[in-house]
Amino acid sequence: MPHTVTLTLPESVYENYRHKATTTEKSVKKVIEEVVCADQPSPPPVDDAPEYLRADLKALGKLSNHELRRIAESHLAPAKQRKLSQLLDKNQAGAITKKEHQQLDRIFQEGQQLTVIKAHAWVLLKWRGEPIPTYKELREHSPKAWK
Repeated sequence: MPHTVTLTLPESVYENYRHKATTTEKSVKKVIEEVVCADQPSPPPVDDAPEYLRADLKALGKLSNHELRRIAESHLAPAKQRKLSQLLDKNQAGAITKKEHQQLDRIFQEGQQLTVIKAHAWVLLKWRGEPIPTYKELREHSPKAWK
């Protein structure tokens, strides 16, 4: 026999469920029922993310599973990965110029942003019931530059 429960949710929590309802074309009530009945946590709120990443993370919720998987499996371009390795080597050797150090910082920050976006894409896929690979499977399919 179903029971009725009245909840008072913080605005940010309600907005996360409303956003999910909009992107999945379901009612907020249905989304909350699915989360409670599935005993699954909701995806992490993007309000906790750094301001400069919030719009990108919110946009992920509107993407198809195929698009999310493409993002989740993405990497820095091979040329950027090689440049990052070269700059890290120069930095460790103490032979890096100020301009190169600024370039290192930019590429490193881009990599960090990509990592957060990829992680959120994986969380959304998992939340939507999609299978996600193990760490070993990810390593086996990563570009040679990462091995």
